[in-house]
Amino acid sequence: MAYVLAGLMAALSFLLNRTALKIVGLKTVITCSPVLEEAAKSCPAFYFGADILLTHVGFGAIEAGYDWYTSRKHGTAAAILSIFGHGLFGLVTVGTLALTGQFPLALSAGMVTHVAWNVAMIRLNT
Repeated sequence: MAYVLAGLMAALSFLLNRTALKIVGLKTVITCSPVLEEAAKSCPAFYFGADILLTHVGFGAIEAGYDWYTSRKHGTAAAILSIFGHGLFGLVTVGTLALTGQFPLALSAGMVTHVAWNVAMIRLNT
């Protein structure tokens, strides 16, 4: 189930991120995208009883393939960081859920971590 959700949510996130980029612009990378992606990965996994961490890692693997294919200069590094990053967001979400038992708090923790990650990646690459 987690692999199916990862694939479906990666496709949905791609479409949502593309739309957000058109509406919001580049700021979407540190505003809308992390929120959309975390909600798209975690909510269906939680409500369908799928493995949240596996859904995140699967999503990261799909994004890694896209990053590797589309980025000539930094494709391999971007792919590795995508898997690691989405795995981290999943760990934060699952860990917070285990500690608190509160899914909204766990989702928020994953979102905040994703925003911080994106800000750090942008600052390191500019």
